[in-house]
Parts: sequence; C-alpha cells; structure tokens
Amino acid sequence: MYIAKVLIEHPVHSLDTTFDYLCNESLKVGIRVLIPFGHQKLIGYVESIEETSLTKEELEQQAGFQYHYIQEVIDQEPLLNEELRQLALQLSQMTLSPRIACLQAMLPTQLKPSTTKAVGVKMKTIVHIIKDGVAKTQKQNECFQYLKEHPMSQIKDIPYSKGVIDHLIEQGLVEYQKIEYYRQPSTSHFTQQKNVILTNDQQKVVDGILSKPERVSLIHGVTGSGKTEIYLALTSEIRKAGKTVIMLVPEISLTPMMVDIFKQRFGDQVAILHSRLSQGEKYDEYRRIKRQEVKIVVGARSAIFAPLENIGLIILDEEHDASYKQDTKPRYLTGQIARMRAKTHHARVVLGSATPSLESYSRAQKGIYDLYVLDKRINQKPLPYVQIIDMVEEMKHHNYSLFSYEMKKKIQETIDKDEQVMLLLNKRGYATYVRCQDCGEVVKCPHCDVTLTYHKDEQKLKCHYCEYQIPFPQYCSHCGSRSLKTIGMGTQRIEEDIEKTFHHAKVIRYDVDTTKNKNGHLKLLEKFKKKEANILLGTQMIAKGLDFENVTFVGVLNADMSLNVPDFRASERTFQLLCQVSGRSGRGKKAGTVIIQTYNPDHYAITAAAKHDYISFYKQEMLYRQKAQYPPYCHLVSIIVQSKDETRVHQAALDIKNYLCSQIHHGVTLGPAKSVIYKMQDIYRQRILIKFVNSHEVYQALEVINNYYNKKQKRKVTVICDFNPYSQI
Repeated sequence: MYIAKVLIEHPVHSLDTTFDYLCNESLKVGIRVLIPFGHQKLIGYVESIEETSLTKEELEQQAGFQYHYIQEVIDQEPLLNEELRQLALQLSQMTLSPRIACLQAMLPTQLKPSTTKAVGVKMKTIVHIIKDGVAKTQKQNECFQYLKEHPMSQIKDIPYSKGVIDHLIEQGLVEYQKIEYYRQPSTSHFTQQKNVILTNDQQKVVDGILSKPERVSLIHGVTGSGKTEIYLALTSEIRKAGKTVIMLVPEISLTPMMVDIFKQRFGDQVAILHSRLSQGEKYDEYRRIKRQEVKIVVGARSAIFAPLENIGLIILDEEHDASYKQDTKPRYLTGQIARMRAKTHHARVVLGSATPSLESYSRAQKGIYDLYVLDKRINQKPLPYVQIIDMVEEMKHHNYSLFSYEMKKKIQETIDKDEQVMLLLNKRGYATYVRCQDCGEVVKCPHCDVTLTYHKDEQKLKCHYCEYQIPFPQYCSHCGSRSLKTIGMGTQRIEEDIEKTFHHAKVIRYDVDTTKNKNGHLKLLEKFKKKEANILLGTQMIAKGLDFENVTFVGVLNADMSLNVPDFRASERTFQLLCQVSGRSGRGKKAGTVIIQTYNPDHYAITAAAKHDYISFYKQEMLYRQKAQYPPYCHLVSIIVQSKDETRVHQAALDIKNYLCSQIHHGVTLGPAKSVIYKMQDIYRQRILIKFVNSHEVYQALEVINNYYNKKQKRKVTVICDFNPYSQI
C-alpha cells in the first residue's frame, strides 16, 4: 500500500499543506487525482508518494485520524516536467503564495488541478480509404476517385451525399474514422517581408549576443530601430542550434502581430499562448508545445511557463511594461522567472525597449547585463518632431476644449492629406463622474472608494474596479434635484467630439470596452490598416508595438493623467508612455509629427520625451530615486492589510508595523497608511511599505506574518505581500 501526499485544488493559505491519502498502487508525482475532502469531491495534485507496510487500521491508530482512499487517478503522466515543478516550489517561496496557486498559473484550464468544467480534445470525422477497388455505380466510382485525390477529407467537405459514402463503406472500400485535431487561434494578416538583410548596427547586436552564452542582454533601441528583426535573426540562429525560443510581448493586442511575423519566418514551428484564446485553443496549443511539435512560443506574460524543453533563448519585448507583473497570486515578475528558467537551461535572455526600466538600465550600466544601443531608425528615418502645447495658455485664450488650436489644425491637415492620425487619452468611458449641480453630491460606487464612470453607449454608470453598474440616475439620491452633470472626458466623449469637429473624420475607438470580444482588437487594427478609418483613438493600448506606415500625426490629449498618480514610478511611466506613443508616428516613408498637450510643460519627463532623450531623463530620475531611496537603490515589498471590518484593519496594520520594526534592522518600514483606494469590493485596505537591500530578515518576518494572518486565519484579517510592486493603488 502507498501513502500519497496531495495538495488540494483551493489556492488559499489555510489549505496550503499536503493531505495524506491511500492507494493500492504506486503513482507518479505531479498527476491529478479525485479525492474525498470532507463532504466534497475535489481534485488533488500528488506532491509525493511513499510505500508503507502498515495496514489502513494501523496507520489510523498511529496517526489518530481516519485515512481515505484516492477515488480516481486522472492523469497517467505528470502535468509538468521536473524543471517546472521545482520552479513552482521556488515561486511559492519567493512570493509567499500557496503552492497550488503556482501550479495552476502554469497550466491551461483543462489541466489545472480544479473541478472547473472545461472543454476537452476536439475530434473530427474523416473518410479513410481501406483498399483499392471498383464501386458498383458510376456515382460511387466518382466519389471513390475524389476520396483518393483528397485523402483524410471531412464529411462536410466531400461534394457527395452521405448515402453514396455509406454504400462505399458497405462494399468495404472506405471507413469513417474519428481523429483529433487542433483548434487554430486566429492570427492577423499583417504582411511582413521575408529574409530581410540586417543593417550593420543590427548585425553587430546579433553577433554580440550570440558571442556571449548564458547572458542577459538589454537592447536599448529607439522606436522603429528594427528590434523585431534582431529577435527573428537570433531565433533563427538558436533554432539552427536545435534549441527552443520563448518570445514575450506585453499586450495581448500585440501578440497576433508578433505571431504573424514569426509564423511567416518559421511556419508551423510557432505556437501562441495568451489569455484571450478560447479554452479549447489554449488547451490545444499547450498540448502542441508539450508534445514538442512546436519549437517557438509567442505570447503574453503567462507564456513564460510554456513547457518547452531545451530552451536556448527567452526574449521580452517592451521589457519595461507594467503588464509583465502579475497582480494576483502568485505575484511574480516575468523577467525574474525568465532569468530563473534561463539559468536552468543555460539560455540567453534578451530584453528590448526604447525606454528601458530604470532597474534594467542601471544593471546594464553596472555590467550585470550586456547593453546594446540602436539610436537610429532603420534607413536613417528621422524620429518624429514633437511639439509641447501648454494648456494653461490655451485656457487664457478662452479655449476650454480638450483640443488645442494647433492640434485641431494638425488633425484636419492630416485627414485632408489622406494620412492617418493616432490620438491617446488614457481614460475610458464617456465622463469621469456625475455630479449634482445643486448640492455637489458625486455618484460613487457603494463597494469601492471611487466615483462611477459614465458609459454613454449603454447609458450606465460603472465602477472600473468591481464592475458594479447602475442605469444613469434621473435625480440626485441626496437632494432629489434633476440637475445632474457629467464631468471630465473619456474616450467615448472624445470619439463623439471628433466626429462633430473634423470633416471626413472616421474614428476607431480602441480601448478595453471595444476590444473585449474575442479577436476584437485584431479586427479593429485590421480595419485601420486597410484605411477604413483615418483616426485611431485609444487608451495606452495604442502606445506599444503598432506599426502603421500611413500614420503621420500622433496627439497626446492629456499627458498629465499618468503624471499625477501617487506612485514613485509616475514620472517614469509618463516618459515611457509619451516616447512609445510618439514612436507610432512617421514609421513609413513620410515624416511624422507629435503634439503633447499638458499643464506641466516644463516637467523633465515631458521635455525629455519630446526630445527622445532617454539618457537625460534617466540621470534626472535616478537623482530623485537616490535621494528618496527607491528602486533601483533598494528592493520594495508592499504589504496590504485587508478586512471587511475597518477597525480590525487599523489595529492589525499597527500590530504588523510594530512587529516589522522589531525584526527588520537593515531596512526602512513606512506606514501604515490608507491605500489610494481605501475601500475596494467592500474590503478596507491599509498599506505598509518596506525598503530593504538584504532580503533574508524581511522574508523571515513576512513568513511569520503570513502564517499568523493567512494560514491560521487570525482576527479575520488577510495580508498580501507583494514583492517588487508595480502599482501603489
């Protein structure tokens, strides 16, 4: 008899331990099993197995509790290889997350240790020829001849009736067969030139990276400098060496474009993994990878866990992007996982960006990473001319619209020349909030500390944090007045204004609301590529990776939105966003221009972005980071203390702060303070921030806090430990 130590499917700290179950035969570690758990039947994951000579009764007498048998073995082979199992264990320790949560993050829905229903293998019925021969009638012979010329045809594709095929089956000439087939994710139809000859600068970068095995390389290349061609050339060389490649992009909307480019170069060797795939598509792509039918995986953040063997190269495009940080458990940083996997496989890691994160660039300056610089666009195309417009001056001239006089003029000129425009406003919805003009009451979310955003197309007010929504109110809930006014502007409102203001304007709005359907982002971008619209209006989704030759003007409607966020990375994010969106202009044969509208025209992030000057921004920002002791001069961990009881949160936060101060002697503990959004989804939240250099004593203290509040569930308070936090909300 055997004792299996099993993790159960619920990713909660209080159940983050193995439970012992009996089985009559030895099982492989890493498979799923069906087990009784209390009054439920749950899916478990076998962590280890050991043989015992004792009987069930003897074991129960020795342990003091009743043993149960595993009811069903679900898998014959382990779900993950040894490397990924060890990685899940390390990830659990690094992020203080339940082990099962780390395993589930690595698997598609169908293979997660979970009782959630999911689609399975897809089968199709084909007609298979058994032997050669002659059929009884002319029609049957014609059908038989067609099947010879089109072997493995599906019934629906055969231009003959099912009755004719059935007669051929009766004569023993053919048979029906059910075969498995893969669902194919949609990809775009963006054309990409094959076998591009690299420029001297690009070739130097490729040669440099290939000459240094097992290194992390940072490519700092301006927008349009040809980083993608370098990725393709590196991938080609790594493939020639018989190794596999992971290519990561930050936005799901960029994935199909990158897949299309890679598929045209490498054909069916490429698989795609991201969260917008259907369950079936994701399952089929995962199985193709696991069966080693593909050698290159292109995808968003979660593709870093692709079960490839013999990895030779991991690429992170737009490495600075915040979406590489997972914001639910396990809260991992994709770059960190990439370096861990690369170390195991003795692989290279390549980071690419026009605006590298300060952490990456400072590592490159110290020689920890190899730095490669591409400071010119391909074919010596100039970077776009950027003009800063001071909106305070516009207001002095009685222009209160969101469009400055200069931007209005430039948009109309661009449309008249049959060229295209991209406009950035990082705020979705129609209006930021609704206010009563009589009593000043603002309509807020009852579950979160935020105002409700007005979405005009649905006539609803929505919370962007908990999805609470109500119809647009007819009167004020506070004083009964009907004088309700929408305040502020989102992409929906601007879309409406553009159509009223500009002649011959055809707008595509590109934000979370318009791209939420499957392949929604792809359809909109293809419409813009085909010039079915001349203005692409969007949130930050439009800033990265898009390449439209006919776009000659980019307008940033309000550069201050990301600048005024209470976060030490606000200036860095603003600089990155402005540089990235500016880089969408003038990528074809025509020169590009950019207008940035701001109320802070002298802010160093905005002036440096206008000059495409990363180095001056880096130097200025590093001075501020050093003075305030923020990364890269230290590490950060954010501790969020949360509960539905406001008093408990306040007391627990003080207790945790006092405990941390007594245990951590080589770091700075800030707080507790109310989170920027104090109440979210009816949960009150306070934040403590620890700045540290040596992580040992920090981890020890946080493990004690994690055990007390999360595993033992004391005081109805939970604690989230977020290492390297990318959001301070």
